[in-house]
Amino acid sequence: MKKNYGLDWLLFISGLICIVTGLMLDFHLISGGREARLLYRNIHIYSGYFMAVGLLLHLFWHKGWISMATKKILGHKNPPASNH
Repeated sequence: MKKNYGLDWLLFISGLICIVTGLMLDFHLISGGREARLLYRNIHIYSGYFMAVGLLLHLFWHKGWISMATKKILGHKNPPASNH
């Protein structure tokens, strides 16, 4: 439970930072010249890296549930047990 809570916060914060810095860069909302833009660009890139690591951890920790839900959605049933 604690690892999921921490992971949720990592994904939320890194995603929020990535979104905000991306919008600031895209709409040219950064004052301070080239150095400031480079700083925001680096923050944007590294927050994206943290978000990617969090996503991979999330998928790894929930692979059983993802597999089960996918089988249920696609209509796969467990094969019947053999009587041999």
